[in-house]
Amino acid sequence: MAGDEVIEEILLHSPEGFAHILFEHVRRLLLRHRWELGQIDCFAAAAGPGAFTGVRVCLAAAKGLAEAIGRKVVAVSNLEAV
Repeated sequence: MAGDEVIEEILLHSPEGFAHILFEHVRRLLLRHRWELGQIDCFAAAAGPGAFTGVRVCLAAAKGLAEAIGRKVVAVSNLEAV
């Protein structure tokens, strides 16, 4: 998001799990919009409801990226986001 505008949304489906494809999708997203990771002010991650492992992977990835560049991360309820 930039302000109140959603820039892009990616829905991932992978029977083998998300851990092995997630960061490649993040890399492509950054390239498509000509952004660098350091330009992101805050990371948001879906906190469920959803598959337990998928939610854990999502939150861990967001936390890892945020920690790497010293930014905040927030968990967002899927129900509140809708």
